[in-house]
Amino acid sequence: MVEKCYNCAVLGNPISHSLSPVLHNAAYKALGLNNWHYSKEKVSEEDLKDFIAHLDDSWKGLSLTMPLKKTIMSLGVACDYWAKTLGVANTAVFSKKPCIENPETIELCNTDVNGIVMALVRALKSKILNAKSAVIIGSGNTASSAMAALIEIAQGSKLSKVSVVARLQSDGKTVKSVSRFNDLVDKYKLDFPNSRRIEPENFEIKNKRDYKPVCGIEFPASEPLQIDDLQSIEKCDKSHILESISSLDAIEAIANADIVISTVPAHVADGLALALCEYCKEKSIKYLGALLDVVYSPRPSQMLKVWRKYGIGIGGEEMLLYQALDQVKLMTFEYRHSSDDSSDDSSDDSCIIKHKSIKATDYDYIRSCMEKALQEAL
Repeated sequence: MVEKCYNCAVLGNPISHSLSPVLHNAAYKALGLNNWHYSKEKVSEEDLKDFIAHLDDSWKGLSLTMPLKKTIMSLGVACDYWAKTLGVANTAVFSKKPCIENPETIELCNTDVNGIVMALVRALKSKILNAKSAVIIGSGNTASSAMAALIEIAQGSKLSKVSVVARLQSDGKTVKSVSRFNDLVDKYKLDFPNSRRIEPENFEIKNKRDYKPVCGIEFPASEPLQIDDLQSIEKCDKSHILESISSLDAIEAIANADIVISTVPAHVADGLALALCEYCKEKSIKYLGALLDVVYSPRPSQMLKVWRKYGIGIGGEEMLLYQALDQVKLMTFEYRHSSDDSSDDSSDDSCIIKHKSIKATDYDYIRSCMEKALQEAL
């Protein structure tokens, strides 16, 4: 009997840079799923609905990247807490034949949040327990997932303050996402009354709702510098700092934070890297906290080049790895745990397919195979 083939893919625009196929196909190989294939497809927001409508029942799941993480929400049903709460999903799992007229067959999940948490936990290990302050650079969909990850990290650490370094709202007064992120902190506490709210230890105030754990720092718009190498950064004079950022408030917050998560596209933070390099030299700073830069192309980013001179620098490939591992679990779960395929002649013993194996549930083994494939591709 010829075994049926199954398909998954990552969708986005642009998409040529994506390394998701490397990770997922490595996982399929580790799982022994030789009849599974994962590809990448260039799909715009306008074309997403039509793309899904034309998929056949060989398709089991999709990964969504920029700019589709919000667009997908109207086409399926959010099936985990963060997809529901953030209104952002990077994963779609087809429980039946994908049919755009029946959203209940498209289950939406957010694995970005756990990807960020795991990347930081793996790098910081026990040090993460003592993290007290964090900075998020950016205010988009990935920044929302970063805030959610910090809320989860706060449950087992001393995290009490988050700063958002981003551009101003259209009103020209408030920094983007600050209000939204504070609302997110409050909502999590309401949904999980026994959880730890991000706030200082021994916090004394009659109405704790008056305390806002997330504050904003303006990140003025500027042209990406696209500096070629670290040596070029170190040779720049102070005048370039003023061209890239009008205030050192952001640099001071970043330099003093235990955790920094940069969610902005490639080169957007090059000006911050320049200013940070100069700031560390002027202040004789020898140690920084940990930086997770979600960008993995180019690799390493300018922020990581500077940061790794002083602290723990985590590339976006780490987040990519862990969010992809969760996606593999979700997309292949039903298939791996079925006792036979969907052949019409289910009574024929020759049709029985044993999907279960030790490797099918040994996620450390799967992760190591994915990590090896990723490093070879980078």
